[in-house]
Amino acid sequence: MSAEPIIQGFRKLPAAEKIRLVQELWDEIAEEATELPLTEAQRRLLDERIAEHEANPDDVEPWQQARDEILRNL
Repeated sequence: MSAEPIIQGFRKLPAAEKIRLVQELWDEIAEEATELPLTEAQRRLLDERIAEHEANPDDVEPWQQARDEILRNL
């Protein structure tokens, strides 16, 4: 199936419907993504981060502090 007719139909939808559709699509993609194997680059990055944490276990920031900083920078 070609994506072009879907894209053309999407463009005709009102903004609220586009948002709803994108949310549904994203939820489905996220669900399927959990079944995908990690790429070698993702695996290396995770291994590096685990090693860094194991080498410096006290070098952490509480979630609330990290969240507050992220929200301030938005």
